[in-house]
Amino acid sequence: MSPVDPIHERPPRRADGRPPRRVFLSGRIDGVELAEAAGWRLHVAERLHAAGFTTYDPTRVMRNAAGSYRPTPNEVFTNDRWNLARADVMLVNLTLPPMIASRDAPFFTIGEMFLAHAAGLPIIVFGSCFEGRPGYEAIVTRSFPSEEPAIDYIIHTYA
Repeated sequence: MSPVDPIHERPPRRADGRPPRRVFLSGRIDGVELAEAAGWRLHVAERLHAAGFTTYDPTRVMRNAAGSYRPTPNEVFTNDRWNLARADVMLVNLTLPPMIASRDAPFFTIGEMFLAHAAGLPIIVFGSCFEGRPGYEAIVTRSFPSEEPAIDYIIHTYA
């Protein structure tokens, strides 16, 4: 199966005529190889696209530029806000090491989660690095140990 490009390949409208739901794919990009940051997003996008969803993948522009493009921090945050305003659900990959140096913490991912919460979006997470922390527990709608049950939950709950 070829990677899904949610900008150019759109699933048909839902049975009631409304546009497909859009899932914002959030997770660490800084400090990891682009292939790692994009790999899980491509898999998730394929599954969700097959179920009638569209996705926003923040690694798409970098992949299409073949590694020659890195957005500025302000550009990332502006694009996050713009795309979150157009999303229906957020899926977050928090599969991180149990101990992570503060300089390696997924700052933008955490920021995206709080923006999504403020916008009233459901936040579905896989990975457990922040479980038990009050701020995390206050904003996360549902969490799962791995991506497959999180994808299934989105498909069955928000289709």
